[in-house]
Amino acid sequence: MMFSRRVRLELQVAFLSVLLMVVQLSAQPFTVQGPGVNSNDFRVTTFASGLSFPLGMAELPDGSLLVTLVQNASFSSGTNPGRLVRFTDADTNGIADGAGTVLYSNLSPALTSVRVAGNLVFVMGRPHPITVLRMGATPASPLTLAGRLIITYPSGWTMHQHSELTVRKSPGFTNRYDLFFQTGAESNFAATTRTATLTNENISGASGSLPGDSIQMITLIDDGATLTATNLTRIASGLRNPAGFAFQPATGNFYFEENGIDGLVDGNEPHSADELNFIARTNIGGAVDFFGFPSNYTSYRTNVFVGGAGIPPLIAFQPIPNPFTGRESEGPNQITFAPPGFPSGLNTGVFLGFHGKFSFAGTTNEENPLVYADPATGSYFHFILGQQPGIGHLDGLLATRDSLFVADLVTTGSTSSGLGAGVIYQIKSLLPATPPTLTIHRVGVHLELTWDRGVLQESAETSGPWTEVTDAFSPLLLPPDSSRKFFRSVY
Repeated sequence: MMFSRRVRLELQVAFLSVLLMVVQLSAQPFTVQGPGVNSNDFRVTTFASGLSFPLGMAELPDGSLLVTLVQNASFSSGTNPGRLVRFTDADTNGIADGAGTVLYSNLSPALTSVRVAGNLVFVMGRPHPITVLRMGATPASPLTLAGRLIITYPSGWTMHQHSELTVRKSPGFTNRYDLFFQTGAESNFAATTRTATLTNENISGASGSLPGDSIQMITLIDDGATLTATNLTRIASGLRNPAGFAFQPATGNFYFEENGIDGLVDGNEPHSADELNFIARTNIGGAVDFFGFPSNYTSYRTNVFVGGAGIPPLIAFQPIPNPFTGRESEGPNQITFAPPGFPSGLNTGVFLGFHGKFSFAGTTNEENPLVYADPATGSYFHFILGQQPGIGHLDGLLATRDSLFVADLVTTGSTSSGLGAGVIYQIKSLLPATPPTLTIHRVGVHLELTWDRGVLQESAETSGPWTEVTDAFSPLLLPPDSSRKFFRSVY
């Protein structure tokens, strides 16, 4: 566990603990690269191979991985149920111990996302329900069905249905979870006027109308045996297909990607740029933020902000270094904040996996890199270059303490015939981890704490015991009459 500098008024003390393991590397179809990146700082291994369309990944409490897998030759068609499979790596050599253990199998045939929150597991696959499962006594125990959120679309609405979700613990509560998912645009380049419908199976209160071009939030209440739902809220509008979500762990701000408008003449030449956007934690659930689709967007290559209305993106992704001749990145899928234990310069930004050309791979897919982006500066680069032999679609991402897991959906590129062609890679930092930065300064009569990574802990003594500060987000104002305390951030 990595600690920040501890702070009592102006005093800061750095703590550092490091564990490095040297293991044999396996040959991979790529190396990591980019400005300031030393590939020797990382161990890259094939964590698991021979998989069928791996995409959603989540870390279980013991550090094992829960992965969505498909049992059909085609990702988007077939009747065999999808599975949630648990993979372990007992000797931490970066290679899964075996083929994994199925924890639940009665799921939609095509699975796209999985998240773990508390004792609950959330999994989805378009156009099928969001399934909520309950964990057993141990991470290895089979999962049991808790309920389903059923989203029904009007006839003819086939584009940009729900494919991504994320979950946070509801601030101020111990047994409530806010579930976020998208209902995208019904068409490529027009506002959606129809609505989808939310119903439920064993989750009372989960019902209502779902506008398109949107991100939705609903709160689930878990009493340990049953689930109920409340507070169905539209949190964002003017979005074509926001299909990748992530919360910044320190600030609680909500980040998401937005798939740009496809080319109006050539479908492989986008009309608008893909984007990275965010909603501040304090704005979630307030006034609905409008992000401009369809009339307001950043044009591809020229980088002109057309229309002028709506919230502009933090980053509009253009070919680099030259927008007319540079390396492309198109079709973002999942995003994740960087592992906090990655080297400096790579541990506070966002990784984005770009699908690229729909059914192409290797040298015929020049649009499929893994990108690292810094929301604070707007800069970005290709951490794994696109158009490399052996790479299909690096769509699935999971960050753990010191590792980035990357799922190649299908190395051959074809989503219609890819049984057993999926791979998960582990990219693990080999450098001594750097502690989070925790700072303190005065704001009027208050002291304000800010930190860049991890969670905040407090103690009455430097020797501990340390406890996590409940619902603490950076920046945090301390009451002027606070008793003496020490603080640190830790990951």
